[in-house]
Amino acid sequence: MEAIKKFQVSTEELSEKEKLVLEKLVHACELIAPLYGKQKNSKFEGANFYPSDVKKEEIEEAAKKNPLLLHPYTFVEKDRRGRLIAVPFCVKFKKELGEIARTLEEAARISEDRNFSQYLREMARTLLRNDYAQNEILWITRGHFKFSFIIGPVERYLDKLFFKKCAYQAWVGIVDEKRTEEAERFKKIILASRRKILPDTTKIELPKLRLEINKTVCFAGQKADFMTIGTNLPNDVALMEKNGSKLSIFSSSLTYNFKERDYPIFRSVFNKKLQTYFSEGELQLALLRTVLLHEISHSLIRYRDAEQRLKELFPIFDELLAYLLGIKCCGLLILKDALKQKELEAIISVFLLLNFQYWLDTKTDSVRMQYAIGGAICQNFFSREGGLKERNNVCFPDFTKLFISIDHLSHIIEHYLGSASYEEAQKIIEEYGSFEIFEKCASGLKTLPKSKG
Repeated sequence: MEAIKKFQVSTEELSEKEKLVLEKLVHACELIAPLYGKQKNSKFEGANFYPSDVKKEEIEEAAKKNPLLLHPYTFVEKDRRGRLIAVPFCVKFKKELGEIARTLEEAARISEDRNFSQYLREMARTLLRNDYAQNEILWITRGHFKFSFIIGPVERYLDKLFFKKCAYQAWVGIVDEKRTEEAERFKKIILASRRKILPDTTKIELPKLRLEINKTVCFAGQKADFMTIGTNLPNDVALMEKNGSKLSIFSSSLTYNFKERDYPIFRSVFNKKLQTYFSEGELQLALLRTVLLHEISHSLIRYRDAEQRLKELFPIFDELLAYLLGIKCCGLLILKDALKQKELEAIISVFLLLNFQYWLDTKTDSVRMQYAIGGAICQNFFSREGGLKERNNVCFPDFTKLFISIDHLSHIIEHYLGSASYEEAQKIIEEYGSFEIFEKCASGLKTLPKSKG
């Protein structure tokens, strides 16, 4: 089935009723996938959220009279007279969403966890309304459950025209208590030393940050298309400031991505000495930590006006700065004996290979284009600073120079995210965003790992 990815996960720890609940949740995921398919259109920057024959400026002008046209949960269509109208997701997919809601109600009746049953019932109700932000509030504020589950339109990466519309997705997993406890240690050390706010910016302070690592059973919609390793919700800054945020790491997806994509790229792009320096296990652990640090750092860099200033360029700087700050936080973790020098070097190596992965993804799908541009900015900057050298089509990282360069670049990128104009942001992308830096080592990728998109 398209836009569905299932993982083999042991369910021995589940009771018979919990296994039935899990089956219902997986079925709900399967039902959400076709809705995502009707939103996706890789041939048009606006996907299927907007008519492909209407210019961006026309939509912006019409939205001045009808703000619903740029509402995150509407399709923009033409009426019989050719006027632009907003069609709510819950109206367009009324029949399909009704079936999904009934499936969640069935799961709620089976569950012996009364709080989780209530969570599922409330989530079912949100599917039938057009206030899907309530899903994210439920995800953040409700108690700790055995299952990690969310369903509805969330991420905005399909909409490269305005970065406004949310795409349908769902996931279900079994919370990994042991790994979650280990991740909590990293989080507490980092958040105990909160960063100072840049002058003349509108950075918010979160009331709380929750996290979990889950053994993912199923992805659907954009999650399956994007094969996400981690996520941090909500996306809305106002909701985040009021309710805090919650991040999740998907260990099944992480393992799949590492074996199928990341490790082959590492062995193709980096020099032989570095390949023998790290074991496969060390790199896989570094991937987990890189994603965890990235998601934690997202909670430290939220500015109220960033999206309005940077528009569709916002995710480039937002995602890039989260990666850079995550690596900077490793210095603090080393001081607290939570991380060793070699483990920091493994994290930096993983970050570099992820940049290659995002670039490779743009060859078959543009969903990760924002990540790839951010990766190019990094690689070009590091190369100019002497932290990353290319010789005979392979990379030679200098970890000391890279760590210093990461610190330097993080200050630059935070300026753009915190206070720069759209025009200023365009200039740094033009200066550092060239993909040629990846091409230099592309011949080392004898067989390109298959894209997930």
